[in-house]
Amino acid sequence: MISSPRVRRGACVFAYSLLIALAVLFFCSKSSPGYPINDWCDANIYFTIGKGMTRGQVVYRDLYDHKGPLLYALHALCALVSFRDFTGVYLMEALLAAAFLCGVYRLLSLYGARRAAWLALPVGALLIYSSYSFCEGDSAEELCLPLLIWSVYIALAFFRSDRPRMGKGALMGLGALAGCVLWIKFTIIGLQAGVVLALLLHHALRREWRELPRAIGWLFLGFVLSTLPWIIYFGVNGAIGDWLKVYLYDNLFEYSSGVHFSSRLDRVQTVFTCGWNWLTANLRYTLPLLFGLGWFALRRGLSLSERLTAWLAAALGALSIFIGGISFAYYGLALAALAPLGFIAPAQWLEPRLGALRAPGRAMLTAVACAASAALCLPLSYNMNADYGATFGQPREQTMQYRIAAHIPPDATLLNYGFMDSGFFTAAGLVPNVLYFHQNNVPISEMPREQARYIAEGICDFVVARTPNPQDIDLHYELVATAESPNFWYEDVYLFQKVR
Repeated sequence: MISSPRVRRGACVFAYSLLIALAVLFFCSKSSPGYPINDWCDANIYFTIGKGMTRGQVVYRDLYDHKGPLLYALHALCALVSFRDFTGVYLMEALLAAAFLCGVYRLLSLYGARRAAWLALPVGALLIYSSYSFCEGDSAEELCLPLLIWSVYIALAFFRSDRPRMGKGALMGLGALAGCVLWIKFTIIGLQAGVVLALLLHHALRREWRELPRAIGWLFLGFVLSTLPWIIYFGVNGAIGDWLKVYLYDNLFEYSSGVHFSSRLDRVQTVFTCGWNWLTANLRYTLPLLFGLGWFALRRGLSLSERLTAWLAAALGALSIFIGGISFAYYGLALAALAPLGFIAPAQWLEPRLGALRAPGRAMLTAVACAASAALCLPLSYNMNADYGATFGQPREQTMQYRIAAHIPPDATLLNYGFMDSGFFTAAGLVPNVLYFHQNNVPISEMPREQARYIAEGICDFVVARTPNPQDIDLHYELVATAESPNFWYEDVYLFQKVR
């Protein structure tokens, strides 16, 4: 029934989680209205391709980038909300963060800490979303957090029950969640692989041989259901080959082709260094994560399957993220999905003490925790740091992107030449008209060659570049504007207009 206590409680938890998410992300994510623009190149790439999808362009075939199709589809939905700014992206981030926090609530409730969960949610949101690896906001890792926490919860809820088998719906849900993560960014899938492996080992160790094929079958069906929309989408558009070539081949064989290891030991050391750098740079949530792993290893009364779930998810998750030997700041954020494991023990300690308080007292503590967490975002968020631009509250017209966009008419075409999409398509409200609309970090020779051809043939109306003299630029273009870049790895940008 809609009016059942369980449904009402769930609605209250989601509303509470959404309020926390909106408040924390308002300060921690550059997608929020508190910032003039999210100037992170990855966020702009996702949004630019999402806008292209709303105009009938097909990712990989018409617009090149190497993340998963679901990531761009989510940004296409955001573009339907707001085409020229990140308001829609901010709302998406908040909704997904609320879903993540609901998963944290269910996890803590599973271990007997329902009252304490109300205090843990704002604190956990602060620790994770103000962390170094959160970066400017809108990373693929961030958007996967709710998919990961709910996968962990589904497995642990089964292991703590007295049911002999996991239900079909739960198994399909696990498979579908894994499929969604795969089609956002496949290097994150290791965490869910650990969860699934723990489930299969659970049946194998209990010699439940009939359950193994049953579980695998329903898991696979859930995965297929999450994959089927993309088979249809790319099949209808004749782009299955483009999809597989870019998302699988280019990522597996081109993306890290510049990374070379002198020996197996060198690879191990590099992978360990990547993991260690992430661990030490994000102590706000890695300390709870480590504490949680230790608690799951040593706590009496936990089943072997519960312990395996926590440890295999962490081990395989870290391995899949760092094994390539490349690690940007945001890579390890996916592992923050396991940080709530470290909230369980403190929440259990707090639970009976909260039970001794009257309802008004608990409400007051919750309100204080929420207000304090939101307020602490101001000094703790890395986006308030000068190294990240510190653009909170800055007028749009003062930013590099909108200063350049002021010279570009709404019906023009634009090329982001020689560097990654830095927000000029967003500020101008444009959709690219060429495949390599920017130059990303996949080292394929065709990309710079094609960008040079676009200039030589005058294919785009405007070209924005980091250099005042791109090759052949004087054949069709003239310099019309420059803008200083306050917080990028280049000093200025130059806007060229096609000479009619």
